[in-house]
Amino acid sequence: MALFYISLGAVFFLIAIVWFGFVALYSQVENSGFGFGFIMGVFPTLLSMLLIVPSTLYRTVFVFTQKPNQTMKAKVTLAIGLLITLLYSGAIIKLAFT
Repeated sequence: MALFYISLGAVFFLIAIVWFGFVALYSQVENSGFGFGFIMGVFPTLLSMLLIVPSTLYRTVFVFTQKPNQTMKAKVTLAIGLLITLLYSGAIIKLAFT
């Protein structure tokens, strides 16, 4: 189940990246829709963080303690989850120290 949540969170993460890119490229800063677009982009970002971070930590602990045989898809999904978790952790640490 953790791999499903990581996959679903990765999809929401990609949606958020595309949304922020679309808003940044095609909106004017003076327009009131610019801020609303960025606020709407925060929702998939938070949803992906809530899905990916705990699931990745759970799956990582499970893999290190149980040492199950994993398929290539499971390994790639866990690697993506770890990468996104590190990105979120880095962003939170950067926000904390600025």
